[in-house]
Amino acid sequence: MKLALDTLPLPREADSSCRYYFWNGKTSERAMKALWKRTLAAVFKKSKVENAHAHRFRHTLATRLLGAGYTLEVVVDILGNTPDVVRKHYGKWCHERQPKIEEAMLHHFATTNAASVKFGHVTLKNP
Repeated sequence: MKLALDTLPLPREADSSCRYYFWNGKTSERAMKALWKRTLAAVFKKSKVENAHAHRFRHTLATRLLGAGYTLEVVVDILGNTPDVVRKHYGKWCHERQPKIEEAMLHHFATTNAASVKFGHVTLKNP
């Protein structure tokens, strides 16, 4: 994604040293938001990704980071959300996280004397 962003032209009226992709650093916040919405719309159109929108890529990023084993706190820092919001929207089950979940459960059973543990309506028996 960064490589694609780096190919974008500078924002209108931006100096050559401008460090922003969607803002020239000079206009108002309102104008900046309108500019990045138009720019992203052009990027999405060119990419030919169906139903593309910025939030979709945010969700993908969060899910991939959690699936790669990054902590909830790291994802919170990247997204700028609260831990509760990240947990609710992005911390749900995903295929990549399942081995880590199974490892945690096996470790728990291996290090406890509990005959079983109840999770909601499910009771897991210690092998």
